[in-house]
This record gives sequence, C-alpha cells and structure tokens, in this order.
Amino acid sequence: MHQRQRQAFDRSPVEKLYDKHARDILRYIHRYIYSNEEADDLLVEVFLAAIESQTLPTLKMEEQFAWLQRVARNKVADYQRKVTRYPAVALDEMLDSPFDTDLITPEKAIVEREEIELLRAHLSALPELQQQVLQLRFGDGLRTKEIASKLHKSDSAVRSLLLRSLNFLRGLYCTPSKERING
Repeated sequence: MHQRQRQAFDRSPVEKLYDKHARDILRYIHRYIYSNEEADDLLVEVFLAAIESQTLPTLKMEEQFAWLQRVARNKVADYQRKVTRYPAVALDEMLDSPFDTDLITPEKAIVEREEIELLRAHLSALPELQQQVLQLRFGDGLRTKEIASKLHKSDSAVRSLLLRSLNFLRGLYCTPSKERING
C-alpha cells in the first residue's frame, strides 16, 4: 500500500496529463494518420513536447488540453508535409540506387561505431523494463498495445515508460556536456 501511495506522489504532471488526455489526442491524430504506428509515434512526440515545455505546467487544466491539441495539430501537419515532400521509398528500390557507389569511409565507420557504443552505454543506464520496452518498440517494431500484452502491462503504462525512456535519452543527447563546452 505504501508503494502505491508513493507512486501516486511520484507521478509527474505530464504523466497525469497523459493518463487523462492521451486517448483523446490519439483519436484526433487517427483522424488524419491511418497508420497505427505513425499515430503512436506522433502521440509520443506530443507528450515529449509536453515534457520539454516550460509553460505547460503554468497553464490551467483546460488550457493544457488545448495546448496538447495544438501541438498534436502541428505534429500532424508536419507529418503530412514530410510525407508529401519526401515520399517513402521501398528498401528494395534503394538497394538498386545509383548512390550505391557512395562508400563509407573509415572515418565515418569509426564515428558510427563510437555513436553506437555511446548509445549502448546510455541504454544500459536505463532500468531493465525500460530497456525491454525500447527493444520491443524499436528493435522488434512492436506497437505499444502489443508490448503491453507481452509484458502484462496496460497500454498507457507502456506509453509512459516509452516517453520516460526517450526523454531520458533525449536529455543525454540534447544537453551539451562540459567537454563540448570546453572543447
């Protein structure tokens, strides 16, 4: 019982907003985006913007919902613009591309290897459950509902874990380190 009470106090305002409004925001996104995966990704982006927002916590409840709707509308518009400007090309078609002659230089290979190692180190800092959710979502390509079923969790709990994990990683990559500032 104490753990449940502690969890209630530990929940961030964005998690509370997510629990309250995610279904409505996702329903709005689905009006324009028919792919479940793309709609889920846009929902995650909306709540990542909420996490990063410094003004959202200062708004009243109804203003927060309006803010989330506006961000969702903007994300949908951005997505639609991107899809019409840069249509997806099948991987098979790209393999026969004239750009096949572009070779990866040794320098590029080293940089890519270092970036992968850095990402692995950051991922290992996450709790096991968050690592598992990230692996199932991005490694195995499962949707959040499928992950929830596999882990015996609710869909909103999986989405919340995914948001927290991505926010943690984004914080690591978006925050300039002392080395970069001094370097």
